[in-house]
Amino acid sequence: MNLQKVSIILINYNSHQFTYSCVNSIIEKTKRVDYEIIIVDNNSTDADYEALKSIASHSKVQLIRSRINLGFSGGNMLGVQFADPRADYYYFLNNDCVLRTDVCSQLAAFMDATPDAGLCGAQMFNGDGVRQITFGYLPTLGSKILGHGFVRMLNPVIYPPTKQAYTEPIRVPFVMGSTLFLRASAFNLIGGFDVAHFLYVEEEDLAKRLLRAGFFTYLVPLAEYVHFTGQSTVRNYDVDKEYYISLFYYFRKYHSWPARALFRVYYFIKNGRKFWRDPIYGRLAWFIGRGSPMRESLRYRQTIRP
Repeated sequence: MNLQKVSIILINYNSHQFTYSCVNSIIEKTKRVDYEIIIVDNNSTDADYEALKSIASHSKVQLIRSRINLGFSGGNMLGVQFADPRADYYYFLNNDCVLRTDVCSQLAAFMDATPDAGLCGAQMFNGDGVRQITFGYLPTLGSKILGHGFVRMLNPVIYPPTKQAYTEPIRVPFVMGSTLFLRASAFNLIGGFDVAHFLYVEEEDLAKRLLRAGFFTYLVPLAEYVHFTGQSTVRNYDVDKEYYISLFYYFRKYHSWPARALFRVYYFIKNGRKFWRDPIYGRLAWFIGRGSPMRESLRYRQTIRP
C-alpha cells in the first residue's frame, strides 16, 4: 500500500531549542504516513543556525537557510520550493509546537475521506495542557459591530462556538496558523501563501482564498498538539503594528472602500479607548487612523546576509 506523502515545513528564527523539540515530536509520533521535514532558517544568527545542523543530519530532515528574514508566508513558500513535488499534503507547523498524537496521519486520513476539505487543523493545547481556542471567524463588519455572540445566534453553522470542546470534526472559518495542514493540490491551485503578509493574518487569507476556490476548512479535534506561545510575551509596538498592516491589507483585498472606512473607525476607537492602560494603544490608534500603511512593515527593515 502506498502511504500518503506529507511535506512538513517549519520556520526557525533564533529558536533552535524549540525546533529540536518540534522535530523530535514529529519523528516520535508520526507512524502511518511517508513524511519529510523541511526546516527553513529565516536568517537566524550564525550560532543558532549552526545548532540546527545536528538535527538536520536525520534522514527525514532537510535544512535550508535564507539570507533574509522572509516572514511567515515568505519563509513557508521558500520551504515549498524544496518540498517533494509529489507530496499529497503540506503541513505548516510552528516550531514552538510539539505533537501529542500522530497528527500527520490523523489529518491525512481525514482529508482523504473529505474531498471538499482544503485545509484542516489539530486541537491546540498550551504548555500547561489546557485546551485552547483553535479556530476563529473571518473578520466582517457584522461580527465586529454586532459582536460574535449575536452573529453566532443568527448563523451558528458559519459561526460555531470557539470555546466548545469538540469530539468530532467540524467545519470552521479558519484554523490558527500554528498548525496548517493543506491539500497540496488545493494549495498549489491558489498559489500558496500571499507573501505580502509578513507576520499575521496569513491563515485568514488562506482560508478565504480556498473557500473561493471551493474548499473548506475543518478542525479535527482528536488530533492534538501543544503550542508554547506567549510564555514570556512582552508588548512590542512594531510587532503589534504589523498585525494591523496585515489586517488592513486583507480588508483592501476583500472589502469595499466604505467597509474599509468603517473598519478603520472601529479599530481606531477600539485601540484609542484603551490608551490609558498602555500608551502603545494610543500609538496604534494613530497608526490605524493614518491607514496602516504597508510601507512601515518590518519586511522593509530586513537586510540580506552577506
